[in-house]
Amino acid sequence: MVVRKKDEKDTVEKIKCQNCGKLKASTSVNYYMNGHPLFNWDKFEVCKECTNSYIGEKGSEGYLHRVYSMLALLDKPFLADLWKQRGEEWQRYIPTLSSMKQYKELTFKDSIFLNSNSISDTDNNSFDEITLHEDDLSELIEYWGRGYSDEDYRYLEEEKIKLMSSFECPDYGMEMIMRDICFINLDIEKLRQNKKGSKEIGNLIKTRSDLMNDAKMKPIQATGADANDQLSFGVLVKKWENDRPIPKGLDDEMKNYIDTFMIGHLAKMEGLNNEMTEKYDKALSEYTIDFNELNKNDEYEDD
Repeated sequence: MVVRKKDEKDTVEKIKCQNCGKLKASTSVNYYMNGHPLFNWDKFEVCKECTNSYIGEKGSEGYLHRVYSMLALLDKPFLADLWKQRGEEWQRYIPTLSSMKQYKELTFKDSIFLNSNSISDTDNNSFDEITLHEDDLSELIEYWGRGYSDEDYRYLEEEKIKLMSSFECPDYGMEMIMRDICFINLDIEKLRQNKKGSKEIGNLIKTRSDLMNDAKMKPIQATGADANDQLSFGVLVKKWENDRPIPKGLDDEMKNYIDTFMIGHLAKMEGLNNEMTEKYDKALSEYTIDFNELNKNDEYEDD
């Protein structure tokens, strides 16, 4: 059952993820928009963290098939040309698909797969020529502020997704730190494209490092044991089987009781002679009185 509740502090509606069971704010940071007509809710109620973990890393076995499956659940199209433009990466492809006006009305049945020979005119447009939909642009302006180009907003959104998927974001304070880091990354990228400002780039990198250290977001946190969160489900299962194998099952006492005293007894009544009846006879022998042995003991006592 879907659980929804309001946070008493900030009245943000929260949705229980149907996979991990965690309650998370019903924002675009945590959940994808639902487009499937069979689901009557606005958000796809499996969180992005679980969805991204299910899809796994680019190049992993079955990666593309999992992308197809996820798009089918969201009722979003797979467009081969756009998929290649976004580096064949799920976390770059899906934000573009959700925010571009020309893809809004497309569903999974409109998909153009990698082995297709025809691509629509819409998909032949270069990515740089794509403009944001007015509603999406107003939402981005509200979050990031005014004065940025469509390409800047796309870059900021991608950086936010990368940070949110690599580090925990437990509160609004951490979200604001991540937001500042996204702005710094944008400034660094612009300076590098202009091939100047090496000193400024160094200062920005130091500022970014200081922010991450103050927030205890050192890059080492995203490696080692914490990197398990980024592994595909199949790789995780293999790791758990090696590190923590399932213990040997205990004897089922109830099954043993039923086999012996019910099935064995019925088999005995039917005049059968098999493993069950032998097991039944052996169990009863513990409670059976041997009169011959008893009489023999009495004779010894009389002597």
